[in-house]
Amino acid sequence: MSKIRLALAVVVLTIWMFICFAVAVTVTGTIDQAAASGAGAGAAETSRVALALLGACLINTSVLAYPIVRARWHGLELIATVFLLFFGIQTFMSQIETLYFASALDISARQTFNIVASGALTALLFAPAAVALLGKMRSPAEGEAPGGRQAIPLAKLATPALGLSLVYVFLYFLVGYFVAWQFPAIRQLYTGSTEILPFTAHLADVFGGNPSILPWQMLRGLLWVGLALPVVRMMDGKRWEVALAVGLLFGLLLTSPLLIPNRFMPAPVRLAHLIETSSSTFIYGCLVGLVLSRRG
Repeated sequence: MSKIRLALAVVVLTIWMFICFAVAVTVTGTIDQAAASGAGAGAAETSRVALALLGACLINTSVLAYPIVRARWHGLELIATVFLLFFGIQTFMSQIETLYFASALDISARQTFNIVASGALTALLFAPAAVALLGKMRSPAEGEAPGGRQAIPLAKLATPALGLSLVYVFLYFLVGYFVAWQFPAIRQLYTGSTEILPFTAHLADVFGGNPSILPWQMLRGLLWVGLALPVVRMMDGKRWEVALAVGLLFGLLLTSPLLIPNRFMPAPVRLAHLIETSSSTFIYGCLVGLVLSRRG
């Protein structure tokens, strides 16, 4: 596919994702007319939310297009993979975290369910269009199929997966403290106070008051590894290209919704989480891609 055709496909798919999102939030009842500043938001606020959503759609489409174009898979197999990546990273991985911190975010189980349903419908509508417009509905002619890279065999995955989950926990708490926790708005939201403790005292306070968070984040680390596997297995290219694709998917697909104003997170909280999560998950995604990939 030429660069011009690829650019046009990304533009068309960005608009299509915007439409998919609008349809999904309408069907699932997720529309929050008080998106950023409460009821009564005017046309200017609505335009700001729409522009932010369009920007998020452009980011989503761009990072998904990269592994799709480089994929050795095609057709239904690739459509299912794109759905898994889009829904799994952006919606599932974010909303299981939301459920864990639901009391701090003041979000109900019903609202979370609507968000999950909206994300699933958006991904379901987007995935076939992305595969079709990027020219991956049919397999290449015989002799033209790219070769290249495979993932670690599943039988040998347990040890690196466990090690990677521990790395995820390390990054989660390290970047969480030295980036997000430095914002007073974050401390106020999750603790009701802007007081900040030294790093070791902070960890002791977190683990003492919420001991389940450590195994919970280890589980999330394993889930991230599971989401990286399809990317590693389907992509053709050098090892660093696979690692970059996983890093971009993790770092940007997860956090692009934070560009959109919402009533659950004030702007300073969204900014803090955007910087924190995009950086930590990008680093983690690149590392996972490097560890899991090997030459075929």
